[in-house]
Amino acid sequence: MNSPIPLYNQVTYGREDLIRDVAERIDPVDLTTVLGAYEMASSVHESQRRNDSTPYFWHLSRVARIVIQELEYYNGDVISAALLHDVLEDSDIITADVLKYNFNSYISYIVEVLTKNIHLLGIQRTQEDAQYIERLRFSSIDCKIVKFAERLDNYRCLEFGVKRNPFGYIEVTERDYYPMATDEDNAYLLYIVDEMNSIKRKLFS
Repeated sequence: MNSPIPLYNQVTYGREDLIRDVAERIDPVDLTTVLGAYEMASSVHESQRRNDSTPYFWHLSRVARIVIQELEYYNGDVISAALLHDVLEDSDIITADVLKYNFNSYISYIVEVLTKNIHLLGIQRTQEDAQYIERLRFSSIDCKIVKFAERLDNYRCLEFGVKRNPFGYIEVTERDYYPMATDEDNAYLLYIVDEMNSIKRKLFS
């Protein structure tokens, strides 16, 4: 008897699965970097849970899986940044200098672009959000790829309550992020937009 297929938000991307998928597609040095990012992210987010009660690290691992399995973008820096993109927000110890020392300046750059002060409220939060979008708009395509992959994973988890206001999340995504995909005319970003549109149609059908 076949085991039931787990719900999307109950799935993680295991270390051995990651190795299997990339070992022959990136050089050994990059593989070491990716595995180091996997371990650091797992450690930083070890006790953190999402609104759907799943381990937060599962989300990060799936973002990396989207980059690897769906986009087939075998870039060690981008895969590492996908895993690490929230460590500066969620750790009191990890800094940009720590990321540069343990990985490299480009990985640190991507993570810094994708980091915002999540503790602000009111007008300060609104200003921070606007600055974040502006920074992302003028960042490298790799920053946008990681961000869009992260957004896609969240879309796939909306039905499980991962966002308190899924309608608002979709509205912000379409208003602030979709124009970047149009401006870049990048196949990876356009693929993700198509996937998110498909999920929206299913949610509201």
